[in-house]
Amino acid sequence: ARAGGGDERFSQFVELLNDFATLPVTFIFVLETQDKAIIQFYDQLVASGSGVKADVKIAKGLGLMLDGISKYNPWLNYCLPMHLCQVLGICSNILSQAAIRPLFAAEVRELCDTLIGDVPDPLVDMDEFYGAIRALMAKVDHTMWNPANGCDTPLINTVKLKRTLEKSPRNVGLLVAFVVCVVAVIVSQLRGSVSFGG
Repeated sequence: ARAGGGDERFSQFVELLNDFATLPVTFIFVLETQDKAIIQFYDQLVASGSGVKADVKIAKGLGLMLDGISKYNPWLNYCLPMHLCQVLGICSNILSQAAIRPLFAAEVRELCDTLIGDVPDPLVDMDEFYGAIRALMAKVDHTMWNPANGCDTPLINTVKLKRTLEKSPRNVGLLVAFVVCVVAVIVSQLRGSVSFGG
């Protein structure tokens, strides 16, 4: 079926979707296109009053995602299964962020926990965090074809990950909390040593 509505298969597609209108089902159409006619068709298909319960999302293409991730998070093998996860909404926010900025350690942990396997909290013990990722990457099923270099590589390059995270301001929150505590102690001591009134 094609967007535009002229042929029999297309009409059958729309009728099939309308058959689900009374059921508790919501469709998600993920479009990997910039073709305005296709996008407009799906927007009209799910417009209010159509009876079809659906959501339309425009996915970033593999090339666009790969360019950003290679720049900001070169430790991540953004292979086809990763891209499919992003398109299907599995860790899509973190993967989208990975294409525009370096990820923080907590985000790397969430990505690992969801897609690869559980790893320890990096804010508790970074060495244990890196060790767990290294152990996971030693497994054969965590090596995939990498579109960035055309070779089979682990999903996570721990050496590059460590380099990237060491540059990131991952402990900024702890530093701010520490400074706030110090200021609070100083203010409370000043208030206690200064008497008001005569």
